[in-house]
Amino acid sequence: MDQQQDYSEWSSESLVERVTILEKQLREQTARYAQLSKSPLPDSKRRKVKSVRQFDPSKYSTRFIALKFAYLGQRYNGLEYHANNTTRFPTIEEELWKALSKAKLVFPTSDSSLNDREPIWDACEYSKCGRTDKGVSAFGQVISLRVRSNRPVSTAKREHIPEETDAGNEEYKNTPDADIAPSQAPPFDPIKDEIPYPQILNRLLPPEIRILAWCPFPSASFSARFSCTERCYKYFFTQPAFAPIPAPLEFLDAQNPHKQRNEGWLDTGAMSEAAQKFKGSHDFRNFCKVDPSKQIDNFRRLINHAKIVRVTPKRNGPPGHSELASFHERRPPGMDPLEPAQVYAFEVQGSGFLWHQVRHMVAILFLIGQGLEKPCLVDDLLDIEKTPRKPVYDMADAAPLVLEDCKFSPELQWVYLGDDTGSGVGVAKNGLKGDGKYGIGGAVDELWKVWRKHKIDETLAASLLDLTIRGQGDASTGPREAGPRRLQTDTALKIEKKTSDSQRVFLGGDSPRHVGQYTPVLKRHRMETVDQINSKYLKRKGLDPPALDEDEIADAADEG
Repeated sequence: MDQQQDYSEWSSESLVERVTILEKQLREQTARYAQLSKSPLPDSKRRKVKSVRQFDPSKYSTRFIALKFAYLGQRYNGLEYHANNTTRFPTIEEELWKALSKAKLVFPTSDSSLNDREPIWDACEYSKCGRTDKGVSAFGQVISLRVRSNRPVSTAKREHIPEETDAGNEEYKNTPDADIAPSQAPPFDPIKDEIPYPQILNRLLPPEIRILAWCPFPSASFSARFSCTERCYKYFFTQPAFAPIPAPLEFLDAQNPHKQRNEGWLDTGAMSEAAQKFKGSHDFRNFCKVDPSKQIDNFRRLINHAKIVRVTPKRNGPPGHSELASFHERRPPGMDPLEPAQVYAFEVQGSGFLWHQVRHMVAILFLIGQGLEKPCLVDDLLDIEKTPRKPVYDMADAAPLVLEDCKFSPELQWVYLGDDTGSGVGVAKNGLKGDGKYGIGGAVDELWKVWRKHKIDETLAASLLDLTIRGQGDASTGPREAGPRRLQTDTALKIEKKTSDSQRVFLGGDSPRHVGQYTPVLKRHRMETVDQINSKYLKRKGLDPPALDEDEIADAADEG
């Protein structure tokens, strides 16, 4: 190896000459490396690029099916996707479309390749049952659409298809005229040999969205929207509704100085009395948000069931499968599967609902439960002659609302996850492990992760809350005084001066709203009549009044 050159004795001319030589060598070396990088690599070292196989829809048959699925909606911008409407959170339809297109189960009409971002339902015969809003969940949502089938195209016309299949699937579309001899192919079972739609989609969907079942044979006229005869909603809330103030520190009622407010606690008896008044056929224009673009003038809806129910510990404790007999032997001795909790729900079932109707109904029930209104307020708001214009009031929060079930007539025959359809547990012939319900990647496994995360969050928050309450001293837990309260601490006095003039109103959210001095609903500002709202919209848009048919009216009645 050459020794390091000593340039200390060199002259300026020699140094310049040396630098010039080194720069020339560097340029030549850089050029050689650049030339080598451009030359092709030998086949043995060249990285093989995997060719993308083009998907040809004409090679596959299709069938018309229905899917039942559930989702937790807090992280989604509602069910329905709206073109050219960018939102912070995705919609449920966008997630469904990405999974369907990635699995090549749908065939869009677009000439371009499958778009996994923007739903294109044109060629899918798609319909949905209930259009839930932002933050609303669903446990029994239903859609119907045409999807790819496993049935061989060469046998789709030749083989006999059950009568109900003929009605709902038109002998499976996209079938060529060519046939093969019957002896060359085994009979195709439309359930056992079909694509396991729930399992495939659940592998591609977020864990908060789970396909629960599919219906192989809906009728040819079936529509998830118009064939639905009843929608069932639940709105969950806690008792107390928000953190109450201990008895010695409770504020006095502004209307009755000798009565404490008892804030946070709900009178579920009064709420139940008011809920019963919703049953039957009524005009609910004072219990909804009017959308003038729909030009609806019929607000009469039939409510078959309305009730305040206590959510039992069984329903609010650990997941239901822990109580199955097959799990009992694995439970540690002395473990109580039930966990008491003060959780209630407003159950309501009806043939159709107006925009935000359920959340308006719940808001009025909460005002009644807090003692701010009487149950007869429901009668007054349902009496259109007495209250032709809706008073201004806030609707309840979206997060506790769930579309629990959708009912159809005739009733659909569902194939649920875990049902014995011929594959059994283990490795099925489609390559999927398990039955799609239990095991790694199953619906239960994924939902357990979601449940456990929220359960740990609940446990930690409850422990911290309990620690905070128990560390406040005797002043916060003393006995309730008779008559007007006498505050005994400077801290309590500061609380009263700050908040005693402000009424806290619960509307289903995590915390109550401070509204100042409460104004009864019937004494508030009234909105314009429905006719005035609709006519102003038409005038602003320069449109003529449309003639709505029954389907369009039903279309506007799917949002609770």
